[in-house]
Amino acid sequence: MKNVNNQTTGAMSLMLAAAVLAGATSPARAQDATIPPPTITPETTPMTAPDADSDEAPWQFGVTIPLWAPQIVGNVTVAGRTEDVNISFNTLRQHLDASFSLALNAQKGKFGVYGDIGYMKFSASGSGPEGGFASGDLKFVIADAGVSYVLVKTGEKYPFVLAGTAGLRYWYAATSATFTDAFGNVLFSGGKTYDLVQPVIGLRASEYFTPKFHLDLAGDIGGFDVNHSTDWTWSAGGMLTYDFAKWFSLSAGYKALALRELEGGGGSQNGLSLIFNGVAIAATFKF
Repeated sequence: MKNVNNQTTGAMSLMLAAAVLAGATSPARAQDATIPPPTITPETTPMTAPDADSDEAPWQFGVTIPLWAPQIVGNVTVAGRTEDVNISFNTLRQHLDASFSLALNAQKGKFGVYGDIGYMKFSASGSGPEGGFASGDLKFVIADAGVSYVLVKTGEKYPFVLAGTAGLRYWYAATSATFTDAFGNVLFSGGKTYDLVQPVIGLRASEYFTPKFHLDLAGDIGGFDVNHSTDWTWSAGGMLTYDFAKWFSLSAGYKALALRELEGGGGSQNGLSLIFNGVAIAATFKF
């Protein structure tokens, strides 16, 4: 394959993100092609204040449909070369082909179980290296699952609830990228599938200002270098929630999620360090 390392520029940050996952060691320049990394399901969902602390408490269930509008900042590293990534939400939206997200939770007294999943598919094509053509696509799934336990609950009319969480975060990415020159010669063509499972621990809190209006906060950290020599993730967010009915709530706020992963060293190092952050809204149905 023709070596095109010297043709990589800062304008390539979006295609580089796809090239990292595709396993490219010499990504080509593609001035107009953009392959944005995926968005992710926000997990800062309303936490129901437990009705009772004993085992006699009934199960309470929630289904949340979240929407997130993040931007992405950070960098990606291919073959020891690091390039900055700065992608607006508008760019992500332009290349989005499909998306789906859902969050579930169940609470019985102090004990809870939660899970969420998000799916995104992006594609792009445009002018490639040496007047050629570049195209690629990226499918991405992220899922969280774990348990929670109420550590503190104060107040009756306007309660404050603090819970600890422990679980797993799963990332899946499948990508392909192709670069050709003006004569149709393939400079690079490849794809790769990534699976990454990271343990996470965190805290969730809800502060009620009125019986129906409350602030929900959540944060976690994980990875702990379990999969690779550098393997970290964290998330943080806050949502203002209004309970319109016993069975329905609307939330709006801000969410950030980060992933840092590096493999190898020196000229063979590949990896990424990205922060997704932006406004989030969510509708929760409770029963």
